[in-house]
Order: sequence, then structure tokens, then C-alpha cells
Amino acid sequence: MAEIDGNWFHNQLDDRGQSLRALARHLGKDASAVSRTFSGKRRMTMEEAAEIAAFLGVSVTEVMHHAGITRESEGLGPKILLSAVIGEDGEVRALAEPQPLPQAVLDKAQLSIGAGRNRRIIAAQVRASSGALSIWDDAVLLFAPTDGIEPGAIGALSICGLSGGKQILAKLERARKTGEARVVSPEGKIQEAVLVTAAPVLVVIP
Repeated sequence: MAEIDGNWFHNQLDDRGQSLRALARHLGKDASAVSRTFSGKRRMTMEEAAEIAAFLGVSVTEVMHHAGITRESEGLGPKILLSAVIGEDGEVRALAEPQPLPQAVLDKAQLSIGAGRNRRIIAAQVRASSGALSIWDDAVLLFAPTDGIEPGAIGALSICGLSGGKQILAKLERARKTGEARVVSPEGKIQEAVLVTAAPVLVVIP
């Protein structure tokens, strides 16, 4: 691990009229622990890097750089690739070849889902020039793939896997253990369906 640039962190706090104690309160830690981190006596975690970035209003990448940590050495949370697109009809279609996301989107993703999360995360981009999803055209939705119907998907906007293999973006109103479910399409159409999987959308990045 590279050496932490403690002066950079102290300067960032000074520039914003903030104190080490205020940052420690934000992190829910003792000020002495944060001080040891900035002096290189304690390793900064990725969860802390994300929280510090939010506190300072800078990117997670910048905090990581000055903290002397790399994505490879820290095994930064999930590796997120753009793996699917969502059409005007709400159908989720896998891309033949997943693509990397812009760094700005990745930074927002880490802050939104928590840098310490070790689950695999899938990104799907909305491509809808018309219809109910057009307000989200070009937005990126993040979700974690699942083998079943996640409890958190009930009542939430979710990626729903139907029994025939098709995946759709819909609000899951209710679901039985046997898979029978009621879903609401982006247009507001209610339909009964048999689901195999349902994963709640973790975040929408415009």
C-alpha cells in the first residue's frame, strides 16, 4: 500500500472550514482514529474513503489516490460493467459484450451503494426516446443479480425475471413464494406474471 498524503486531507478540511472532529463525527469514529489514519498508522477502509469523499465533496477516486489505496489492492467493492440496456417497452436486454462505465458514473455508484459491498453489481442503461421511460433516457440503473425473489423487491422498482426467460423493469406490487406476482409496468399497466427472480433497483444515476 502506498503512503497516505495526510497533508492533503488536512488541507481539504481547512479549505472547507471543517475540523477533524467534524469528519470523525460524520464517520461515526473517534477523532484519534481518524488522526491515526491520516498519519499512516491506521489503514483507511473503502467504506471510509466513500464517506470522506461525500463529506469533502470530492470523488472517491481522488480520496483513494491521496489515501494511497488502489482498486486492485483493496478489492474495491463490486466491479461494475454496463451489461444490459432497457428499451422503451421496459424489457431488459443483455449486451453481447459488457462495457466499462465512465469514471464519474462509477464514483456516484460507489457512493450510492456503499463501497464496502462485495456483491456483484450489474448496470443497465435506459434507452428510450419516447414513452414512460423517456424521462430516464440515458440513465444507468444498478442492481445485484439474484437467484430468487428478493424481499426488498416487493413494493419497489425491480428487475423482474419472468418464467419464460424475459427480464423486465417493473414495480413489483406483490409476489407469492410460488412465483405468482403482480407487476406494474413503467406505463402503469398492471399484469399478473410468474417470476423466477426479482432484484430491487439499488440506484438510478441520471
